[in-house]
Amino acid sequence: MNRALVLRLIIKDWYLSRTTLAILAVAGGLSIGLLYVRGGDAGLTGLITSLMTAIFLSILLPMGTVVQERKMQNLAFVMSLPISPMEYTAAKVLGNLAAFLVLWLAITIGVLGTFARAGLGGSIPLALVAAMAPFVAFCLLLAVSIVVESEMAALVTMGACNVAYSFWYFLLRIPGLKEDLQSPVAIWSQPILLILAGQIAVIVGALGLTFYLQSRKTDFI
Repeated sequence: MNRALVLRLIIKDWYLSRTTLAILAVAGGLSIGLLYVRGGDAGLTGLITSLMTAIFLSILLPMGTVVQERKMQNLAFVMSLPISPMEYTAAKVLGNLAAFLVLWLAITIGVLGTFARAGLGGSIPLALVAAMAPFVAFCLLLAVSIVVESEMAALVTMGACNVAYSFWYFLLRIPGLKEDLQSPVAIWSQPILLILAGQIAVIVGALGLTFYLQSRKTDFI
């Protein structure tokens, strides 16, 4: 693998995404800060803003670094470089994943840490499920953007993931979950663990299928 060129492509994507990442980093920092404001609706606003920041991050990274690159017809130039299709795929996946994880982890740890310090440990499992949802959406959108090579397919995937965030209605109907939220310590019930396992399986599957399907292509332009 041409590691030097792969690294250059990753840095290129980070550079082109620097404004988006900076804005989202500021938004994430402010949202975590709001969680420490006592009184009023500041805490709820901070929680919602944290989730929205992660959702925007899951959308803007793949759309900017993969879909927009193809739309602007830059892919032909990239593939003219001494790099294989699989190295191009590795650059896109690793670059996007690294950029996403830095901000996502910071926001997630900030929110979960706030809950733990506030004695709201029972909310941590559900909060982690909520935090994983944008991670799943990010991997699905990234996979579709790279493999399908269609802006419409990416938009449909993005829309489907956004609709899927309404799963809260069904989560809160799980027997015993509302009672677990009142606990001062985290309760990792079987339904929560199954949901987290499913989310992790989708993430691993999406990224794995991206490399597999790319390896079977004969035309990448």
